[in-house]
Amino acid sequence: MNEYNNNTPGGGSQEDPSVRISRSKLNDIAANLQPRERAILEALQNCRYMTTGQIERNNFADAVSPGAAQRAANRAVHRLENYGLICTLKRRIGGIRAGSKGYVWGLTPSGYRVLNLDNDELPRKRRHEPSSRFVDHTLSVSELSIQLGNISGIRANNMQLEPACWRGYTAGGVKQQLKPDLYAVTSDGEYEDHWFFEFDLATEAPSRIVAKCEQYQEYYRSGAEQKSHGLFPMVVWVVPDNKRKTSIQSQIRQSTELRQKNLFTVLLPDELEATVRKGAGL
Repeated sequence: MNEYNNNTPGGGSQEDPSVRISRSKLNDIAANLQPRERAILEALQNCRYMTTGQIERNNFADAVSPGAAQRAANRAVHRLENYGLICTLKRRIGGIRAGSKGYVWGLTPSGYRVLNLDNDELPRKRRHEPSSRFVDHTLSVSELSIQLGNISGIRANNMQLEPACWRGYTAGGVKQQLKPDLYAVTSDGEYEDHWFFEFDLATEAPSRIVAKCEQYQEYYRSGAEQKSHGLFPMVVWVVPDNKRKTSIQSQIRQSTELRQKNLFTVLLPDELEATVRKGAGL
């Protein structure tokens, strides 16, 4: 099944995402891309999926008004859509009442190629409709990255989403891989703080969260992160509500396997800014 909806809001004669655009045409498109359009493509490459509203807040936050930001974002995504570089998923976040802000965008194969014109070995990606759970989680992590990038007076440096933020290490002679949702270094100009973020949608048993915490502890004990960066980041679980927050905090406190409980903090999305301002030392 094709992952993208060809009945997209642009209404133009956009390329079918299953059609391979020639290299010469991609070169022409790349030469005509505006800097902000390329930035949108790069954001989608990093995040995988973003809504129009997220693109608006991520790439047009400097607009003179919210209305101007919305119009500029819509123009940009429609232009990229008509180039055949992005398309929408069939699912829309928030339903029809969300309007154009609810469309979920991702790169087409041509979108990936136009960002990697020097890589002739770039594999062609298969396109399947992702599950609702996967989309919800991906958009939540995208939202987290946008929030981190828009905290006044705080710079988010070296922000990495998965799989760029994944860490390989060895434990007990066996190669392992830790898979955070997001890694970031934040700075207020005087101090730097390092973070691993995990976004929880309350779809898994709390015991699974504790098991992931145990893997973070294992990675901490390997010393690999400290060797590379001189310290170990604070691990932040972002959860949807107070009930889930209390449950996860209790599970972490009661776990007999976790020795480094001070590595972890659990917070709600609206507590993110205050936590980052306070710093990873908490």
